[in-house]
Amino acid sequence: MARGRASNGSGMQPRKRKDGLWECRFTVGTDPASGKPIRKSIYGKTSAEVAEKLRAITASLDAGTFMEPQKMPLGEWLEIWLNEYCGAIKAGTLKAYRDNVKNHIRPGLGAVRLCDLQPHMVQRFVNSLQGKGLSPKTIKNIHGALCKALSEAVRIKYIATNPASGCILPKVIREEIHPFEAEEIRAFMHSIQGNPSEPLFFVALNTGMRLSEILGLRWSRVDFKKGMIKVDAQLMVKRGSDTVRELGLPKNSKPRSFKPAPAVMEVLQAVERQQKEWRLKAGPAWNNTLGLVFTNEVGQDIPHATIEHRFSRILESAEIQTHRFHDLRHTFTVESLRAGVDVKTVSEMLGHSSVSFTLDVYGHVTKAMQDEASDKLQSVILGRK
Repeated sequence: MARGRASNGSGMQPRKRKDGLWECRFTVGTDPASGKPIRKSIYGKTSAEVAEKLRAITASLDAGTFMEPQKMPLGEWLEIWLNEYCGAIKAGTLKAYRDNVKNHIRPGLGAVRLCDLQPHMVQRFVNSLQGKGLSPKTIKNIHGALCKALSEAVRIKYIATNPASGCILPKVIREEIHPFEAEEIRAFMHSIQGNPSEPLFFVALNTGMRLSEILGLRWSRVDFKKGMIKVDAQLMVKRGSDTVRELGLPKNSKPRSFKPAPAVMEVLQAVERQQKEWRLKAGPAWNNTLGLVFTNEVGQDIPHATIEHRFSRILESAEIQTHRFHDLRHTFTVESLRAGVDVKTVSEMLGHSSVSFTLDVYGHVTKAMQDEASDKLQSVILGRK
């Protein structure tokens, strides 16, 4: 069969191969090193099928939208993505991505070529995770890592669309919050007296700051004259014995400033005085290069695990039901709302992404406040009569 060039010069006429398939070669560009044309092949069962494929490719070449099928396995791309495209991601998040890739994504989909990965394959993979008994939140995180990796592949034009973007995920049910009750707050405040971390616990309970934010708070972010605290960093959890404790951006990468109760600033002033005494006593051994507010006697940062252990021991000694350290944040929020602080102010103090998120998490508190307001308005109405 004749093999003359197509009229636009981008392809050859289809030819039948010895194995029965039809083939057509086409040009996608020029090699910048050699100046020679870069030719590719397409195949089909009939001449008409190959011709139809060539017309589509020619149209995409003319429009500048042609994308060569990326034949590398998904597992190979995931390693490239983790090593080359995740440099700006927090260490903890990157470790979670690596764990999800290693334990779930590569075993399930790693052998599939990027160009062959289809939405129904991703959906089947997600469904299989549910069959393994994984929680909806864990499945969401695994899917999230896969979706981010494929989004990067779309951005650099390895694939045209993200086959994970339309996946149906199991519904994540928000865990019920467990703030301290009034009696528990009093018992907790009594039990922390004399504890090495008493000031830290006091700040947590009365500002709603996250543990990593408190441990990463620096003196340069405490303004005693204005009575303000700025939260623009958090102390990252140490990942392995050979890693160095470092500061990272706060959650949501959203810095915030707020004015706490004067009692909080008084506690921080006491911490500052004590730290100056420690520094004089430690002499050359003092090591607070980050300028942290909460340190040990020689200026070193305090591990998260140390605070959490002390917290658990306090609950035991006070015979308070089991709580997480994060419940101090919930307690501050609930107490603030009950005290009449408006939701927008509370949301900004907490560093939430939006007021709607705060309302979603603490809706039961605002509902109770609405009921109280309704009763008060009813009293006003009856008073008029």
